[in-house]
Amino acid sequence: SSNKFDFFNLENLNSKNDFIKARAESDTAALKIRFSNDKIFKKNLPKNSSCKSLYSIAEKIRYESLGIKMLKGIEKNLTDNYNQIIRLKRKDNLNSKDDVPITEAFELYMLKKFHNIKLNSLTNSMLKFWEKDFNNAIDQHVNFLKENLESQNKYSSKFSEILQNMDIFDIEEIDENKDELNN
Repeated sequence: SSNKFDFFNLENLNSKNDFIKARAESDTAALKIRFSNDKIFKKNLPKNSSCKSLYSIAEKIRYESLGIKMLKGIEKNLTDNYNQIIRLKRKDNLNSKDDVPITEAFELYMLKKFHNIKLNSLTNSMLKFWEKDFNNAIDQHVNFLKENLESQNKYSSKFSEILQNMDIFDIEEIDENKDELNN
């Protein structure tokens, strides 16, 4: 229902970049309402806490992909916004995986694979630290995932399975368990 739609503050639109961001955010919010079922989302939510943020990104990419297929205007709004985000990214030192949060790298990976967003040299460097791990876990499933964008249950259950089987989370999970035991 339109009464529940959370409109952001339109009075703070001062530049072209603000308008691009506002259009993309409103499209994304509308697509989430239209294409994402919260019960299915929660049903397939990974148990590993490290996977949950990546799972959320994967779901966002899914419903945005459906919108992109549906309307060219949505594709333009989202592409313009993601290109703007990529253009404005700044990182001083990129020496190892520790310098790039996995969520940031995963979003870049998903944008590249599902939205065909072209990365610049900086974002390519950011992704490079994690890309092999993502490719090893996800690449063989990309066609299945793209073919099942309209089936949230199939898509999200497969992504949950992929994320939970990724080796990169084993170390983080062990550290979390140690922290819990110490507390």
